[in-house]
Amino acid sequence: MNRARIFALIALLGLSSELPTASNGSANVSSACPTVEFMGKMVSLNILLPADYDDINELYDMQDSLAELNLLVCQPVILTGYSRGNSRYSNGSLISTDLYHDAWYYPDGQPVFAEPGEDTTIYYPNGRVMAHYWLQGDQAIYWPNGSLATNYFWAFDVTWYYPDGQIITYESGYSGGRWFYPFPRLDGGIGQEVIPSEWGREDESFSYLNFTAADSLFTSRERIRRKLIFDDFELLDVPGVLLLITRLYQYGDIAKDYAPADINITGVPF
Repeated sequence: MNRARIFALIALLGLSSELPTASNGSANVSSACPTVEFMGKMVSLNILLPADYDDINELYDMQDSLAELNLLVCQPVILTGYSRGNSRYSNGSLISTDLYHDAWYYPDGQPVFAEPGEDTTIYYPNGRVMAHYWLQGDQAIYWPNGSLATNYFWAFDVTWYYPDGQIITYESGYSGGRWFYPFPRLDGGIGQEVIPSEWGREDESFSYLNFTAADSLFTSRERIRRKLIFDDFELLDVPGVLLLITRLYQYGDIAKDYAPADINITGVPF
């Protein structure tokens, strides 16, 4: 009996010595998946913006690639040994030789990043850089077309820009600030419509865009209430906030895959 207990203890110790590696690997995936979610928000939002500065078919292709990556890697509750190692897309191309520790790839072979959960360059499906140092919140974030989104991600008092360079907000992390939305002018250019002048405050009026049957845009006014009231921390997820607006007040699209109920980048790796 004592001998059996000793063998059981040895087996348990041997198992526990392997647990940190498995745990760390799973944590790497958990850290990497908010990256996919954030990138999906950026691409989806870029598709919905009323401007013609991007190849719309390229944006849709990127959205499809991110949606498949999200479905195969981030949605499963458990990654089995089979799905973790040498996992593949529906077209047969490799996702990763090891989702826990090795590079991830898009369906066309373009790398997502060198290693999940590490401070490494993050790439869009079109090969452009989203961030050079995603793990550091004081680094720049870029749109799929290569234009600057913000100089210091995850900071309260920085400016965010739309893909055409116009201002989204001057203070991304503070409620009560002014937020803007690009809107087509009658002269064919793109102007700025103030969404609210007191974003995040209850009963504050804000503008949102709607579409006619002919796909032309018009603005409407609404009052911020309940689910459109954000605290300072939530406002840091600028694409999430804007995407939530487009989901609530525009036509249906698959952007909902990247706008969870709490609109936070939960689990972001820093």
